[in-house]
Formats: sequence, C-alpha cells, structure tokens
Amino acid sequence: MFNHENTQSEIEFLNRKEVQTVLWNSLELNIPPTVYPPRQDTDLLHQVLASITPFGSKRLLEIGSGSGAVSIAAAMRGWTVHACDINPYAVAATQYNAKRAEVEVNASEGGIGPIESAHSIQAWSPGTYDMVVWNMPYIPAEEIQGNVLGPMEEAALVDTHPEGLLSVFARWMANNTLTKITGTALLVCRGHVGHRRSIDVLRQHGLAARIVQSTTFEDNEAIHVVAVWHPFVSSRHHKLREIDSTNAELLRGTYNAGDSLVATVQTSGRGRHGHDWQDHPESFKGSWVVDSKQLLSITPRQQLFVAQEINAALQFKEEHMSLLSTKWPNDLLLRTRDDAMWRKYGGILFQSYSKGDEQRVVLGIGVNVNQDSLNSGQGSIEDVDIHLTASELFPILHAVVASLFEAKHPTIATLPGGEINMDSLLKNCFYRNQMHTVESVSSHDLVLVSEENERQVVTDDVGINWTDLHPQ
Repeated sequence: MFNHENTQSEIEFLNRKEVQTVLWNSLELNIPPTVYPPRQDTDLLHQVLASITPFGSKRLLEIGSGSGAVSIAAAMRGWTVHACDINPYAVAATQYNAKRAEVEVNASEGGIGPIESAHSIQAWSPGTYDMVVWNMPYIPAEEIQGNVLGPMEEAALVDTHPEGLLSVFARWMANNTLTKITGTALLVCRGHVGHRRSIDVLRQHGLAARIVQSTTFEDNEAIHVVAVWHPFVSSRHHKLREIDSTNAELLRGTYNAGDSLVATVQTSGRGRHGHDWQDHPESFKGSWVVDSKQLLSITPRQQLFVAQEINAALQFKEEHMSLLSTKWPNDLLLRTRDDAMWRKYGGILFQSYSKGDEQRVVLGIGVNVNQDSLNSGQGSIEDVDIHLTASELFPILHAVVASLFEAKHPTIATLPGGEINMDSLLKNCFYRNQMHTVESVSSHDLVLVSEENERQVVTDDVGINWTDLHPQ
C-alpha cells in the first residue's frame, strides 16, 4: 500500500502518539495512532443507519471501519457485520473494540483506497450485502498542506485516488461488487466533487442517489449522508418499437409505480397545452409511473425541479454548467457557447389519471441525443459534446427519476420538492411589451420584475417572449 518513504514516515508518526481511549455512545473505544476516531461525521452516519431496521439477510459491510464504532453499533442493532479498512491498525482496533463490546464483527484488511487492486475487492464478499456504509475520505488532496498527517491517517481523510474515490465506489456499486441488487449504501461525502454534485457522479453511473441527512461544521463546510441504490429493481421496464405516446400508454395500461416504457418511434406525443411533441428517430422518448403517494401535487415548480435535476445529471464536464439550462416550467435548454442563443433539446411532462380511488401519475421525458432531423431552434446533447445514445441515456434518467420518487426506506423518504437553482434558469424575457427578469418561482407562478422594478405574477408562459431563446 505504501512505498519505503511512506513507511518510514508512518513509523515516525506512530512514535509521536499514544493510544487514546474515547467514550462514544456509551462505548469505550481504544484508538491507536493513525486510526480515525469517532467525529461529527461518524455521528451523522450512525444516526441515519440507526433509523433503518435491518432487512433482507441483515448483512452489512462497513468500508473504512476506523475504530469500529459504526460497525459495533450496527452489530448491536442486529446486523451481521463485515468491516474492512486499508489501515491494519484500524482492523486491529475494530476487532479489539468489538470483542470488548461483546459483539461479533468480522474485520479484514483492504477496501477502497488510494491504490486500486484485486486485493481491495477480496476484503469482502462481492454482491452479498443488504447495506454498505462508508464514511469516505472526502477532503481533496490539494486542500492538505504540509505533512500534518501520517500516510495511513491521511488515507482515512484525504481523497488521493486519481479517478476520485466516489467514482470508484459508483463503478463498483454499479457492477454489483458491493451490495445485492436490492441493497442500499450510505455514504458520508461532500456535496460536490470538483464541478459535479456527488449525487450526480452516482447518477451518471445509473445509481439512484438521494441526500438524506446533512450537517455543517464550524468552518461552514457541509457534509451529507447520501443513500445509494439500484433504481426500481422490482419494477418492469418495457421497450417498444412504436407507440402513440409513452405517457398515454402508461396511463391507460396495467402498470405499477416504478414501471417504465421507452419507444423508438412515438407517433402522437404531446407536450404542454396539447402541443405535438415532435418525434426524432434517434431521440430518447420514455415515461415512468410515479407513486402518487410520493407526489402530493403536480405543479410547475415540481416540473422545473425535475428538469433541473436532469440537467445536473448531464453535466459531465465543467463547461456544461454554463451550456445547459432550463426554461420555466419544463423545458431543457442548451447553447454551444456562452454568447449563443439557447435552444430547446428536451423537456418533461407530468400527466395524471383519476378514476374513483385510483390515481395514476406518469412522468414523460424527451431528449434529442443527436443533430439529425432537428428543426431550426432545436438542439441536441451532441451539440455540447455529450455523446450518448438513447439506450445509454436511459440509465441516467432512470436513476434521476428513482432518486426523486422511489420510496426505498422510511428513513430515505422522498422529498415533496427541492430547491430551484436560479442560476440554471432562463431569466430575461418580454412580458406585456416590457423587459422583465425572473425574480423567483413559487409552486404555480413565476414572479417577474420589470426594469422599473414593477412585479408581475405569471401563471402561464404563453404571453412570455424569452429574449435569449432561439425562435422555433
């Protein structure tokens, strides 16, 4: 794991410190030098895990067990626990502290660390766990100045993997080398890895990801517990060559929450106000049945939030942050450079059906994936160097929909709505022959403010002319 220089540094670091004894949640833990002690992030992870009743075969893996605090607490709650850590002193501490607590924790050396090897996966039994937890090293290496930590302690705190540890985790989770297909993972991480949100790194690998708990340190650094799972594994996915409308089919057929349908050709797709949803042979056209209990009402704000979550999940490169945007209430926009006009490359549409006690809600998503057969004013993700086929795009969109609407565990409940990113929203427009700017978005309305500082509340976008939008 370490070269000769690191090994010598580690020995010198160990000689400067003594074993400490820490009382954590009524547990007395012996913690050797270089082993990560329970801290605020440990408490955050423990709080979320303690609220989830052991399920399935009750097998849990903790990556980076440190002192063993979380593993021991999990074993006390009925989980069968396997723990691992790349630091041999942490493995010894976990074993020793578990024995003192009179619980069984199977601890072994290995895990996801600075160097990826076959030995990493050999530290556990791939694909056999109902729950995986990891208080991962979330401090970027460039933020650590000087030799303030020993190499092993640094590995517990600092992300030095060239690919990024979150990306490694996402790849392994997606490849079923961690949880069962029905399992769940809990990660402690920062909100962003570089320009991307942590949840988007996971969603780009086809994994559902949802922030379930957060805390902010005294230096205003925020960390989150993110729940990760394979989306809608018990639901059905349908592929059809041709359909009148994917939304219409899911509304009229016998389908359940989480079921999805994609079509190669859509002959009668509909957009807002009953407008035709123009079909392009290579575009993505798909719909999902959304659990109506998870969506109390369909509002323009809710639609806009979903559109922005899709945009965020497609930001593979930093330049995409300024090249992808949304238009209230449900359009996906892009431009090829910062001074170019915006073009519509897709959109979303909620539709519902009610009959007696039965209520069904579907979410349709359309995305142009390439430039073929597009009309003037339309765009495609290919325009901004995102090269995905409709089939390759589906896992990302599937992950976004599950992240927002799948009910996984009571603790990992879906949220009624989310924060609107005003920086990712088309703002300048003409309304009633005056120049206006979007000031805010409420559940059903758009609040515009004129150059004379007069406010207008708009409930429909028909009378709005967007100045930066390419005419179609």
